[in-house]
Amino acid sequence: MKINVSKNTRRASSRVKDIVRLIRSQKTFVLTTHVNPDGDGLGAQSALYMALRRLGKRVYVVNRDPLPSRYIFLPFAKAYRQSDQIPPHDVCIVVDAGDFSRIREGVRREEFGILVNIDHHYSNNHYGDYNLVDPRAAATGEVVYGLIKQLKIKIDKPVAESIYVSVLTDTGGFRNSNTTPEALRLAADLMEKGADGSEVSRKIFSGISKEAMELNRVSLGHIRLHDAGQIGTMTLTRSDFKKTGATDDDAENLVNQIGKIDTVKISAFLKERADGKIKLSLRSGDKKVNVANIARCFDGGGHAYAAGAVLSGSLKSALQKVLKVSEKFLK
Repeated sequence: MKINVSKNTRRASSRVKDIVRLIRSQKTFVLTTHVNPDGDGLGAQSALYMALRRLGKRVYVVNRDPLPSRYIFLPFAKAYRQSDQIPPHDVCIVVDAGDFSRIREGVRREEFGILVNIDHHYSNNHYGDYNLVDPRAAATGEVVYGLIKQLKIKIDKPVAESIYVSVLTDTGGFRNSNTTPEALRLAADLMEKGADGSEVSRKIFSGISKEAMELNRVSLGHIRLHDAGQIGTMTLTRSDFKKTGATDDDAENLVNQIGKIDTVKISAFLKERADGKIKLSLRSGDKKVNVANIARCFDGGGHAYAAGAVLSGSLKSALQKVLKVSEKFLK
């Protein structure tokens, strides 16, 4: 059974209730998100973990990659497991993954029980048995918040702070174009329920290591402007990470540095991964430019304002491909 849930319809309300009934009827859950997890996916997982535990459920949190150090303050951190092995369960809830393959390379449907897909990417292909997908939400955490309220669970500080992380990070600190009135009202509501907004912001955006700061210095030297300054690029090699002692997690927000240049409409950050492939992160500095369309040219996806993909080949060739496609979307 596939249940595709959208906001603001009478029919959608009954479908959310179906998911609530499913959760109440089952005992064991696995929570997972996409590879290289970000604040939205992790915050949504954390909030759901706390909510399901309060319902007396057995809950496993299993992701392909380790928990980034900046998020160790999230209340689900002690339950977090980095693994490709999925424990026995009744229901798997996947959050913030627009496509099933985003969980990890080679993932198979038969590894999971009943599959619930919770997301806010408009490109989501509704791969779950149950699909709670709202592209108008600022973050997957916003969708999870609505579900937790339907479960009649009290929103206390741990849950509120987890959802706040989702909304804060996916709006780029309330700077991206998805910073809607609803997102700001939700942030205010979460702070009233105990989320420490300023402290969360400090931990995520300011509390970085000296290695991360050195990587930031190196990365700024790799910014280049193209097409009369409308496209800004940044590249990092594995050698850059080795020289600075920084980790992949330390590069999470570097793409946002490019967009600070006033002429830039498209920001493209290309990072060489340990496996030799190139991770592409895209940001739009112009509402007329949908970077998800650029990402799809490389079998990626995301939002109009933030998207990504993985490319094969050298860093130099990947950069040339990205520039060629980006230039077309500026015309």
